[in-house]
Amino acid sequence: MKLNIAAAQIQSHQADPPSNLETISKICQREDVAAAPNTIVVFPELAVTGYLMHDDAFSLAEEVPTGPLSQKIAKIAETNNCYLVVGIPEISVPGVLYNSAVFFGPEGFIGKGRKIFIPNHSVFNERRYFRSATTINVVESPFGKIGLQICYDLFSPEITRAHALLGAHTSICISASPGVRRQYFESFLPARAMENTINMVYVNQSGIQDDLIFWGGSEVRNATGKQVIKLKYDEPDFGIAQLDTDVRTARPFVPTLRDVPPWIYSELEKESQGL
Repeated sequence: MKLNIAAAQIQSHQADPPSNLETISKICQREDVAAAPNTIVVFPELAVTGYLMHDDAFSLAEEVPTGPLSQKIAKIAETNNCYLVVGIPEISVPGVLYNSAVFFGPEGFIGKGRKIFIPNHSVFNERRYFRSATTINVVESPFGKIGLQICYDLFSPEITRAHALLGAHTSICISASPGVRRQYFESFLPARAMENTINMVYVNQSGIQDDLIFWGGSEVRNATGKQVIKLKYDEPDFGIAQLDTDVRTARPFVPTLRDVPPWIYSELEKESQGL
């Protein structure tokens, strides 16, 4: 199956869901989205609320998929007959928040992924607001299995490897990365694709929120690591990439998943207990 990924690199407004949802809706109404079948429109991390919403996170977070923001996202997907992945703050029980990616289609809610690695260093203060997820995020979609990860999750090679081992043909990473981290993400993306023979989708915030400059630079790579599209730096941009969901064609040439002896995984588990 051919899958179209629309990378929607936007600049979210801080703590302003109505404005951001309007932007999301307008992008989903684009003629090139409507003309491309089997399209998933991917928006950045916390695109609905802005990344730096500060303590407004506690009032903006909602239950997924029943909350009002989720229902508006569902309506956008239904009205425009498209699929979309977008970042939103989620609440599970009072006071427990997750930084989440939600996946909706014309038929409604498909799945979600919660951020596992919560940064609390240098310019990041996410642990003030969010808990760390304890599950690997692989969603069963109309296009097959798709992995979801968020920004700092990409620093862990184990997550993308788990997506591939669990049968995902594509791993989608939504992000709000400031410019100081650009070199990391641009190195990780081809590596994660090649070492796991999996399609990689990376969609980043752009523009300025408070004193953070988000570098954009979203890109899509196929299961051989080849760059399919690359968006502009520092400003909003948009592009559509076509991917093959049958990544098995790439695996005979780089059979890393087949060649890793299982004992390595158990050894990693054992040694990590003492860290």
